[in-house]
Amino acid sequence: MTKLNHGTYIIKVADKLNMHNLHLKGPGVNKETSVPKVDAFTWNVTLKKGKYRFVCDPHASSMKASFKVT
Repeated sequence: MTKLNHGTYIIKVADKLNMHNLHLKGPGVNKETSVPKVDAFTWNVTLKKGKYRFVCDPHASSMKASFKVT
């Protein structure tokens, strides 16, 4: 598991396939791109202490990961 320090981050998402999305969830954060939209996004997020997960919702059983914020 990757660890990050709490604070504000800029996340750049390049969603290039219409069958996938990116969904980031954790304390105070619930951001997602949509299927079938293909686009680029910039998210400004404040990460608080805790566990965050990111997943491709249509393929959640295999395309997922998490990280811890300290």
